[in-house]
Amino acid sequence: MEKALSRRREDYKVLCGTCPDEQCRAKLFFPAYDKSIECTSCGQRHEKSTLQNIAEVTNPSVALHNILKNILLGNVKPKKGPDNVKVLGLSNYVCKLVSPILTRYGMCKKTGKAQLLTELGQPPVFDCGKILGDRAFVIDEENLSITGYGRDKSGSLKYLSGTLDVIKDVNDGEERLVAIHADGDGHCLVHAVSRALVGRELFWHALRVNLMNHFTENLDKYKDLFKDFVDRDEWNDIIQECHPEFCPRDGEPLGLRNIHVFGLANVLRRPIILLDSIEGMQSSGDYSAVFLPGLIKPEECKSKDGTLNKPICIAWSSVGRNHYISLVGIKGKPPPKLPRYMIQKTWGMPSTLLDKYIELDEYGHCIVGGDKCLSDKYLRHLVSAMEEVYFEKHGVHQQLVADVHQFMYKTSGMKHYLTEYLCLKKDEN
Repeated sequence: MEKALSRRREDYKVLCGTCPDEQCRAKLFFPAYDKSIECTSCGQRHEKSTLQNIAEVTNPSVALHNILKNILLGNVKPKKGPDNVKVLGLSNYVCKLVSPILTRYGMCKKTGKAQLLTELGQPPVFDCGKILGDRAFVIDEENLSITGYGRDKSGSLKYLSGTLDVIKDVNDGEERLVAIHADGDGHCLVHAVSRALVGRELFWHALRVNLMNHFTENLDKYKDLFKDFVDRDEWNDIIQECHPEFCPRDGEPLGLRNIHVFGLANVLRRPIILLDSIEGMQSSGDYSAVFLPGLIKPEECKSKDGTLNKPICIAWSSVGRNHYISLVGIKGKPPPKLPRYMIQKTWGMPSTLLDKYIELDEYGHCIVGGDKCLSDKYLRHLVSAMEEVYFEKHGVHQQLVADVHQFMYKTSGMKHYLTEYLCLKKDEN
């Protein structure tokens, strides 16, 4: 009996600890029996063992105050969704918010401040191929469980299991290629591509603008190449669908398609591999394929070290094939490889061109992504510089916009709370 009481007292102790995210470091209070704790600041959920500086809160008043605060906030404050969870100081929502600014602004190396690209001696629109053509994102294994950043939770875990198992076998039985989250807001293709390149949805806007300009400038080439598959009067719609603010007419499907994936491969001057379930890849449909930058000469698809830009990989997340996600490598592990038979089907170009744009190892395997990554520190500085421009343009800080998005436009939480509060005030009067 005494042991049971002692165990119960241990369970109901209040502990405090520090959020392990290096850009958050919030102090958290929680009951000792909790196995995982959601950070009240960044929104990530952490295993208790990963928290830092864990200690018992011995002051009963402090313990009671903070536990009650957590309960009250839990009933009023909406949970952070995938777009609001912060990882290393950045959330998807903020990255998407500053993305249009990145299309026309860059960061001065000397001052660290944002300037128009033209003032930096560059073209007026960010050149995705020149800057990002050889970049690739690899994810920290410890971040794979983070909602909205790590493993995709839209259904791909089951849908792509067979495909990922085959890839695992090719990679010495080790998981080296993982399906990660991409926001499903109508821009999922460019979100997935942006995440495959830099790990963040920072370049969705620039990718769309680059794609629209690419189709416009090369329209005659496209019309000739696809004359047997695309009606000439369809091209205007294909180009309009690239626009960042494109809204489909009622009854039309939302989202970009294979012709746009092909265009993006040419924009980036690197192949894009689209994977599907085993059944999908074995079917006669074009659910999976290799999209080669076939309108660009192979020698123009090389990085500074003279090697061909390595392919990036995206996939369908479910049998509905209406949502793209990224497939990326894991930091600290060898780059993931794909077997030759998974990349035999080229889209829009002869398969004989495959070897001109993709380097294979002695076993016929293709390396995905590579290891030329933009650092988290650089990306934070870049976003910070763009936030200043955002404030100058709109007169409001982007974090306030993000907070309004979280608190006012969620189906629960503060929106519901404010409605009830205003009703009570009306009744009082």
